[in-house]
Amino acid sequence: MNHICEELHRCESHKGVDLPGVDILIVGGGVNGLAVAREAQVRGWSATVVEADDIGAGTSGTSSRLVHGGVRYLENLEFHLVRESLKERERLLFTAPHLVQPYPLLIPFYKHNRRHGFVLRLGMVLYDVLSFDKSTPLHRTFSKTRVQQAYPGLDSKDLYGAALYYDAQAANTERLCVEQALDIVALGGSVRNHTRVTGLTEQASGISVSMFDSLTETHYTQTAAIVVNAAGPWVDRVLGLSKTASSQLIGGTKGSHLTVGPFPGAPSTGVHFEATSDGRAILVLPLPDGNYLVGATDIFFEGDPGSAVMSDEEIDYLISEVNRLVPAAHLLRSDVLHTVSGVRPLPFSPKAKSAAQVSRSHHLVAHPAMSGLFSITGGKLTTHRALGEMAINKLQSRPATPGAPGRRRLLSQLFNPSASTRRLKLPGARSSDLTRFTSSFRRTTSLPAASIDRLLGLYGVRVERLEQLVASRPELAATLPGRDDAIAAEVVMAVQDEFARTLTDIVARRLLLVWNDDAGLDSLDGVAAVAAQELGWDQAQIDREIASYRDWIRLRRPAAYEPDASIAR
Repeated sequence: MNHICEELHRCESHKGVDLPGVDILIVGGGVNGLAVAREAQVRGWSATVVEADDIGAGTSGTSSRLVHGGVRYLENLEFHLVRESLKERERLLFTAPHLVQPYPLLIPFYKHNRRHGFVLRLGMVLYDVLSFDKSTPLHRTFSKTRVQQAYPGLDSKDLYGAALYYDAQAANTERLCVEQALDIVALGGSVRNHTRVTGLTEQASGISVSMFDSLTETHYTQTAAIVVNAAGPWVDRVLGLSKTASSQLIGGTKGSHLTVGPFPGAPSTGVHFEATSDGRAILVLPLPDGNYLVGATDIFFEGDPGSAVMSDEEIDYLISEVNRLVPAAHLLRSDVLHTVSGVRPLPFSPKAKSAAQVSRSHHLVAHPAMSGLFSITGGKLTTHRALGEMAINKLQSRPATPGAPGRRRLLSQLFNPSASTRRLKLPGARSSDLTRFTSSFRRTTSLPAASIDRLLGLYGVRVERLEQLVASRPELAATLPGRDDAIAAEVVMAVQDEFARTLTDIVARRLLLVWNDDAGLDSLDGVAAVAAQELGWDQAQIDREIASYRDWIRLRRPAAYEPDASIAR
């Protein structure tokens, strides 16, 4: 096999033998775990990321797809979190402009809102103050007349104004995870997906981590000086693999979203409004493909986070609130294209009266009973890089920890700014002028014209790799079934360069075809045929991969699946 699986996963060369030791091993390949590993590698540590499923397969891929400052966190007086979020939003606009773009949101003021317009205006002013160094515009307030002119579909009853402000959108959130993983490996680290941690044992040399690759059925053992448990809502389950007792750390809440197609009265920008029934914040977010993402719910959740599914009650709740906001919408369950649910890895807070009261701040928790073991609680998409920096700062200041501790570390970063991720662009953004690159690419590329916008949005400057693949194998320029803007070369690159090992990896989290109206189902056979050539699948394996995707997609309840699995009743 001539692809990245052979090198990174040692699929054929390590049958139950020990792997070389590393400075730090991170359990969890979500956006936060990857950020910890990327920061470690940039600072000269050796890092391994171990993920039981696939990169970004958990909570990271089920967010609102907003990179936001957390305006609603002002209500909980979490000014530090808002400021940190706003700084990180600005950094992502610089380091990942192909994936993160400024995004306008309207907050309508209604008399029935629990939060008065004066309070909301004050919040907007404070939001601007806390983001004094931002590149996006300041907020604007609208009169009722102005709102009705710009957003004629919104309910005008009891409306008395609005505020328009800017956050940012990462419509292809999963790609943020993939590009971090690419950086980790480029810096000398290792990323192992579909590899489950099965045991943690303290030894004189560090912590021995037992692992099992579920695709090759291979057992591995690797010793690390430090283990960071960044398994998100699975943190407590990972801690249960050690022989040391630990109190509950995670009190997760389920957040569910649904997508619908364009509807009468639909807003031209995102709308951040207050639910009439319970006062919680709801978002109606236009997506680049023309559809709308609506969410999210926030419900305390117990059970396997991997089995989280949006309930009928959640669907009805969101549809009802959107229909109140946009009277002409008349949305029904049958209008829902698909749903997505994830569990937020929030800290266990038994005294919280509602999920909204639980802090979204991130923390690094030490486990004294096992020296070198730490866990991450909290965190969100926007602040993932800051979380990684915080974790490595704290770990690096410990005695006998890899790297230069204390003052030496600070001096090192002062004279070597590259030893930080703060201004380090993601691989797809590494151009001195991305706008100029994009313009030149559009003029000179030989890739199908219909695919250019999508490919630039997914891969940035890495589209040049697709051109190389097509130049060597012209048949890879062929478009995939069900799409005129996705090409076969993407499947090859996903396997060779981007850690994809299953059909679901490719369709759902590399090419992101899962967000299509057909939930990626129309493209399955075509993608599987290309992947089979790269991964050596026979027909039996192809059939298993297709069946596995269809089983997985049921969790999203796509209307395009089958009559018996449709949301339509």
